[in-house]
This record gives sequence, C-alpha cells and structure tokens, in this order.
Amino acid sequence: MNQHDESDPIAHLQDWARKTERKVRWGRRARLLRYLIPLTVVALLVGAAVPTLRWAFAGGDAPAAQPGAPDGVTATTTRSAAPTSPFEGTAAANYPIGEAGITLPPAKAVTGFSAAQVTEALTDVRTALIVARLDHDMIVEHRTAGFLRLLAPNSRTTVEKWIKDNTASNVVTRIDPAVKLDPRNEPRVSGRVTYKSVLDQGIRTLRVTTNFVWVYAFEGEFAYRPLAVEHDQVDWDFVLDKKVRQADRGMWVGAAKAYGAWVDCAATKKGLLAPTPKGVAGNGLPDTEDPDELAKPEHSLDIGDDCD
Repeated sequence: MNQHDESDPIAHLQDWARKTERKVRWGRRARLLRYLIPLTVVALLVGAAVPTLRWAFAGGDAPAAQPGAPDGVTATTTRSAAPTSPFEGTAAANYPIGEAGITLPPAKAVTGFSAAQVTEALTDVRTALIVARLDHDMIVEHRTAGFLRLLAPNSRTTVEKWIKDNTASNVVTRIDPAVKLDPRNEPRVSGRVTYKSVLDQGIRTLRVTTNFVWVYAFEGEFAYRPLAVEHDQVDWDFVLDKKVRQADRGMWVGAAKAYGAWVDCAATKKGLLAPTPKGVAGNGLPDTEDPDELAKPEHSLDIGDDCD
C-alpha cells in the first residue's frame, strides 16, 4: 500500500477505491467440430478493475446575499438530487434498452451465400443474442434449452457441456440467484455486428461476428455500483454446404472471448454474474485503468485479472 499523509482523507478514499471493484475475463477458441477437430480452450482468466472517484472542492468568497435574505451566516443548496437511474454517470446511460441495442447491418450477398441466406443468418444471430443475454428464462431461470435449440445439433452438444462446466460466460449470461435484477431498469446494450464469407478448413462459411456490451442493473447496494458488465466478441459460423453432415449444418459458436466488469469473483467461478459485494478487497489495477471504459464495446477484450 502506498504511504499517505494521515491527514489526507482523499488518499484513504483512493486506497479504498482500489479495493472495491472487479472484472473477469473469459476466453475460448472453438474451431468447427464438424471435422472432428477437438475444442481448444484458449483461456479462463479472472480479473478486477478500479473505480475512479473524482472529488471537486470549491473555494473563494461566499456568494452575495440574495434580495430579502437575512443578514448572518447563510448556506446555499449545491447538491444535486440522487440519480434516478443506476446507469447515470456511466457510458451505459446513453445505451439503448435491451434488444433495441442489437442492430443488424444490411444483408447483401457474399461469396457462397445469397442475400436471403445472409438475412436469415443475421436474424438467427440476433435471436441467439437476445435469448443468451436478455431472456428471463436464460439469465434468471437458467433454462438453456431455448438457446441450445438455435445451434446446429453437433454445436449444441459442445455448448451444452460448456454450460454444465460453468465455462460458458463468454456466450450466455446467468445471474447469481443470491442477487436480484432491478425490475425498473432493463439491461443496457451497445455493440456492433459484421459478417463475411470465409474458407474454414476448406468449407465455405458465413461468419457473423458480434461485439457487444451488456450492462445489468441490480437491487441493493454494492461496492462500486449496483451494476455488472459483460463484454463479449463471438464468431457465429454458418455452414450450409451439403457436403457436410446434416447434424453439422446451421449455426455454430466459433471463436468467443469475453470479460465481466464490476463483478463478484465468487459468482464468476460458478459461471454466474453479480456485482461486486461490499467489503470485498482486491489487488486493483493501475490508476490508468478507467472502470467506465470497461462498459464500452470499444474496450479491448484483453484485460488483466484480480479474482485469484
């Protein structure tokens, strides 16, 4: 711990801030299993971020008395009302609500795929994102069937195993039953969708890549904010070639990586999401790490860790 002047209250607050907030990183590189190539897990890392407290001090002469004000010592109201939304003061304050944040690019024909096929694939991906990250059945009830049935049969088997092993946080959200989502504030969502035609192991593949930030609001008080963030980038691969097995045709989860910010480390180890609890200490990150940046889709998915 850095040494500070015992009379400096802000120094102590800064020390406290470095210990309060968490982030976690997940990574998985899944190449297509159609060709009996085994799944490779790139990384499962856990981490923390540091909230930034900004304090302002005003000095100078007291304001002149207003007409009609009595002589003597005067206090003028300067405080603002409490925020009406837990998202205020964060990047998520301006994000669309829920699925309104998932917009699709215009569908055009690409090598090996017609415009109609691209349209269908984009629609399937949007549905998968909603079911995986926003649908009550998945995120609160932890019912996974609705998501799994969207995938090609052989991809379904693999992703189902990830979920059972609590290593699917790079693809789905499951809220820790110990906390409750704020029913007055739906998740905020921001990100982008791109697509292209690629050759994967000699097979023509339509690859839709999504990069989104999902910010969830919770009831109660927590170490940093009553919020938790998941930021993911996923390749959704589509193979329609009749040369591959029927069970391999459809949508696959390809390369996928993600991190969670402002999270409870204990929950993440169980594949669950919750905000950082009060009174939890950690190593923190350098002061150059702005926690609000972690709620932006432009932030790198390569982050440090602090949950061990």
